[in-house]
Formats: sequence, structure tokens, C-alpha cells
Amino acid sequence: MTNPFNPEAGSIAAPASALERQLVERSAAVMWRAFPYFAWRYPARGRAFGRSDAGYLVTLLASNESTARTQVTWLAGLLAPRGMPSILLEYQLESLGRIWRREGLNGSTRLLRHAAELREGRRSVLDAQTFAACEQLCAAGTGGDGRRRGAGILIAAAVADSANGLGEHADALIRWFTDAVTDDAAWSSACDSAGEFARRALRVTGPRAQ
Repeated sequence: MTNPFNPEAGSIAAPASALERQLVERSAAVMWRAFPYFAWRYPARGRAFGRSDAGYLVTLLASNESTARTQVTWLAGLLAPRGMPSILLEYQLESLGRIWRREGLNGSTRLLRHAAELREGRRSVLDAQTFAACEQLCAAGTGGDGRRRGAGILIAAAVADSANGLGEHADALIRWFTDAVTDDAAWSSACDSAGEFARRALRVTGPRAQ
């Protein structure tokens, strides 16, 4: 069966319930508004994949918790090299969990727990203050361009993902941000500074400490 959210996603699982599909659409829209980066980098095709990814996360509620956790980790590793640090997956799970809880549906606790596990992994190598500082560094170079909001957070998240074994993708993300805005030395410097700041702030834990 073709994925109802995104034909390009093929047979990737999606919820069968009409209500759940509506809530997936709502959650995906929340994410799209929260991170201008999505529309900036991926436009309409990215929106479709965002819906199908959110739908897939909901189908994991039918699996046991261990299997679901393994699939969340797999999806984080799949998306990170494509320019989507795992903080985006964390926020998607959080959004779904909150919506599920407001609607009184089963599974909200598990969705929120998976989000919390990603957050704990991220914060085990990079604290919340570092994320805020990186965002401030990038904000100083935005030139009022709303598309760049959240760039510092995403750069810091990519550095944290690398420390947690999801591959070295921070430099590629920084290059995308700087290449997307030509002839803006202040922006390029701000993105580079955010990456350097995050790397200096890394805690020596996880895969790199071994």
C-alpha cells in the first residue's frame, strides 16, 4: 500500500485510524512552524516526508518498547546524514506525545519517553546552556532573516549527534547554512563560531570517550 502521507515513502507504515492521521498532520504542521529550516531547505517534498516520518513514529506504538526504541535510534541515524539532527526527531516525538495526551489516546507516555531518551542522550554530551549560546551566536548574524531562526540549535545538535555516534555531519550542516546565504561574511562567521563553541563545550562521554 502506498503511504497516505507521501507517495515517495512507498510502503513505509502509517497509522490506519483517520483520527491518528489527522493528528499526525497536526503534529507535522507544528514542527514545520517551529523550525523554519524545514521549509528553507526541503520545501514541499520535505513537508511530505515530515508527515510520513511522523506517521511512522505513531505506528511504533504497536511494537514492544524495545523494538520501538531500536527503530527510533535507526531513524535518528538515517535522518542525521540528510541534514536533520536528532533534536528534530526528539521534538517530533514530543509534539506527537503532547497531542496524543490532549486527545486522551493511548501511547502518549511512550512517545514522550522516547523523546526524553533522545533529549537525555543529547544533554549527556552538550548542556542546554550551550544550545542557547550557539543560538545567540547565530542570531547575531541573521540580518533579520527569519529562515535562519534555530540554526544555532541545529548546529549544536549536529555536534552532539557526532559525539553520540551518529556520524560526522556538523560540518556539512554548517556548510549548507553558509552556502544558502551568499556573500554574508557575518552569517558565515556566526555559523562557524557556533560549531566551534559547541565542540569546545562537549563533555567527554559516550563513544568518543572510549
